[in-house]
Amino acid sequence: MEFSEIIAETKRPVLAAIRRHLDAKYSYAIDDVAQEVYLRAYRALNKGKLKEQGKLRSYLYTIAKNESLRMNSRCHREEMKAEKFIEGERRRWSVMPAEDDTVAEMTAQVVDELRHIPEHYARVVELTLMGFSAREIVQRLDIKPGTVKSRLSRGLALLRERIIQAA
Repeated sequence: MEFSEIIAETKRPVLAAIRRHLDAKYSYAIDDVAQEVYLRAYRALNKGKLKEQGKLRSYLYTIAKNESLRMNSRCHREEMKAEKFIEGERRRWSVMPAEDDTVAEMTAQVVDELRHIPEHYARVVELTLMGFSAREIVQRLDIKPGTVKSRLSRGLALLRERIIQAA
């Protein structure tokens, strides 16, 4: 049996297992989980471990369940790392008590400089400065937590460079 036939025959139960066990908030990872399931199945088939069709379906369902649960843990850890990172960046960027005019001036400068950095970085920085959590940014922009972290980091670095150059 060709591997493409195996995928065609097992696609429904594999996706059903993924939908059942992968948290809905991590739906962006469905493709990653499905890919891992079929990679593991391919390796097992190459080693000659699975020959019977009945065993194959239950084996793939079990792999899909386990990979979904692993992905839940992995995504949750990434969310927590992103939350910590965002909170740290908020603390670094928090303004010491100052005159209202100075705060307004600084805010206007940051908003102006945000327009000059690439949109995908600026959007994450803007949402962070507005007080959104990493989880909310992930949901709003439909990107992974690691992407939020990297875009925030790069966006803030670009923003710092622009503000320093302007000074």
